[in-house]
Amino acid sequence: MKFLTLMVVLLVAVTARAAEKPNIIVIYADDMGYGDCTINNPDSKIPTPNIDRLAKDGMRFTDAHSPASTCTASRYGLLTGTCPARRGVVNGLTGLGPVIDKDEVTVADFLKDQGYVTRMIGKWHLGFEMYGDGPRKTFEFSKPLVGGPLDCGFDSFFGLTKAPSGPPYFYIRGRMPVDKPTETTPGTKRDLKANGKDSRTAYAGGDIAPGFVPEQCNAAFSDEAVKIVNDHAELDQRKPLFLYYAMLEPHVPWLPGDAFAGKSKAGPYGDYIVQLDYEVGRVLAALKETGLEKDTLVIFSSDNGAMWRPQDIEQFGRRANGIFSGTKGTAYEGGHRVPFIARWPDYIPASTVSNALINHSDLFATLADHFKVDLGKAYPGNAEDSHSFLAVLNDPADVHRRPGMIVTPGSYRLGDWKLRFRRGGGATDHPISEAMLHNLSKDPGELNDLSDSNAATKSRMFAEYRAFVEAQHLKPLAVQVAARKSEKKTRRSQTRPEKKGNDLRSGSRPVAISENLSEEQRARVDRLTKEHASKIAELQKKLDDVLTDVQKESRRSSQKKSLAEGLKGVKLRAAADAAANMTNEQKNQVDDLRRAIAKLSRERRAKLQAIVTEKK
Repeated sequence: MKFLTLMVVLLVAVTARAAEKPNIIVIYADDMGYGDCTINNPDSKIPTPNIDRLAKDGMRFTDAHSPASTCTASRYGLLTGTCPARRGVVNGLTGLGPVIDKDEVTVADFLKDQGYVTRMIGKWHLGFEMYGDGPRKTFEFSKPLVGGPLDCGFDSFFGLTKAPSGPPYFYIRGRMPVDKPTETTPGTKRDLKANGKDSRTAYAGGDIAPGFVPEQCNAAFSDEAVKIVNDHAELDQRKPLFLYYAMLEPHVPWLPGDAFAGKSKAGPYGDYIVQLDYEVGRVLAALKETGLEKDTLVIFSSDNGAMWRPQDIEQFGRRANGIFSGTKGTAYEGGHRVPFIARWPDYIPASTVSNALINHSDLFATLADHFKVDLGKAYPGNAEDSHSFLAVLNDPADVHRRPGMIVTPGSYRLGDWKLRFRRGGGATDHPISEAMLHNLSKDPGELNDLSDSNAATKSRMFAEYRAFVEAQHLKPLAVQVAARKSEKKTRRSQTRPEKKGNDLRSGSRPVAISENLSEEQRARVDRLTKEHASKIAELQKKLDDVLTDVQKESRRSSQKKSLAEGLKGVKLRAAADAAANMTNEQKNQVDDLRRAIAKLSRERRAKLQAIVTEKK
């Protein structure tokens, strides 16, 4: 009887511990768009049964966002709970050293403090200590790799420094290379033209470790994930598991295994996602077979939107980013609105959908909320942009009002409203005149600028955006990268020849200017040139504002194709305009602005001619 009573007590204790501290597995896809899984987009043309089943067993979010629209920045935000724009984190930092500072607390650090064993596999892409002088630093393979996962809260790591698109190619286990990259590979890019391949299916030549095969990386990481789950199930399990599985798919190079070739209707990109889905299924199957499924919180998402070009949309008849405009690297929703699914049996209600606005940086605060830890007191100065959505996981109908957020330096989101700047990228020096205002609940494609009709909302959001920018405290590495970019831009401006028009602007015939002009004539020519350039730049800016980023990309792609086919002049421009699929209103605006530019150019030529032909 005493034995039976003891067993009941132990069973209750184990069950309570499991409910209090579930195993946590975060599966992070790489460059997967919102519309790449059929649960979000029935017209995807890519079968994703395992991801769909995960959503049916858990909760699917329709307004979830990566912390940025590029790889490094999003991974930083996920692990630290701090917006990458606040600290100036961009992809270029990884070539200088570790992106996460020694005094920054990560989700892995936090969970270790809660008694978890923490493991990571896959793509790190947050930098290691680098050696050498100048901008091109290198690894020192005779020393342990410092600044990676094991220095950021993880007990173990098996993975890569970045995507296997360029050298050096080598696996890392712990702090050391499994094998040093002592050999050389020609890569597969040199065979592209001969075989008619898409450049996104190939990798560059360079240093490689013996036995390293880029096409086998995904399977190796999938095997490791299953092994970690199986090994954990065989242990005493006094410590719960946190596994961060950073996948490679579908980031370039697209390298689907032979078993997945032709399994989608979206080319090698789609086949690569079929492989991704299969690997997700392997992890889910391991959880079920080991009995860990019930006590495990599984989160699936992507680090940013898909790099799916207009010509891809046309070729395959599908939109990788669903109904949203833009691609990876842009401030449009397609750059950062991503799939997000959370499953925890008996805790998160199954087959539910939430429209709550959340960000990957919010995971930190959500877990802290579950463990009843005050982040501000326990880890002051950390997870600055993390906001708990725990209540939503309990009840998808819960009213969740997340504070405003910068998703990329080129946008600001508050509720249904989004402020997006015409210049995206990493710049934060945007004036309000460059801002466009969208109501995403009515205009998810960001086609209609509501600045004029909602001026007060625009002003309020711009003030909040500027307050965030002024509160930035950039990392030293970020300052170095910004300085490098500024120097590079300055050098280009000093050596670049004067532009003679661009893809939307009418060109102008040059006037022959004699070298025998007087100083007064040269001064007048300079003034006229600067005045003309200023006016042209103003009109060109208006031209650029007429088309959306998607239309511009379609136009550029058409130009490249038409140039290759030998089209020139009026025919070239007509083909590019047709590809942009402009509305009648846009066509009229473009025509009016081109006429204005042509008029300015004629006036400039006439005035120049008068200056250079007059007697000295």
